[in-house]
Amino acid sequence: MENIHPGKLLQQELTSRWLTQKIFATMIGKKISEVNELIKWKRNITVQRDILLSIVFGDPEQKWIKLQNDYDYVITKASMAEKIQEIFSHKKKSKEHEVFEDF
Repeated sequence: MENIHPGKLLQQELTSRWLTQKIFATMIGKKISEVNELIKWKRNITVQRDILLSIVFGDPEQKWIKLQNDYDYVITKASMAEKIQEIFSHKKKSKEHEVFEDF
């Protein structure tokens, strides 16, 4: 699965509907700068934003927040790769030592 920031998807949605950031900002009662920061990945989708996006685009509730959560999860896990490998390495060593505990 390709990991795409919801801001990029928001930009695609606005483009496909011929909506400018200004018009969209007015529709959801937000500043243009907030919409622009969402599109530029400087802001994340919150529960409030998810609700607004779902209403405007007719999407199921929680669609946008789930996209944000999926994105955050993949990015965070990738940034933890070294620590994850370290934990697996310790677990493997622990299991090797467990074999000798039975003697």
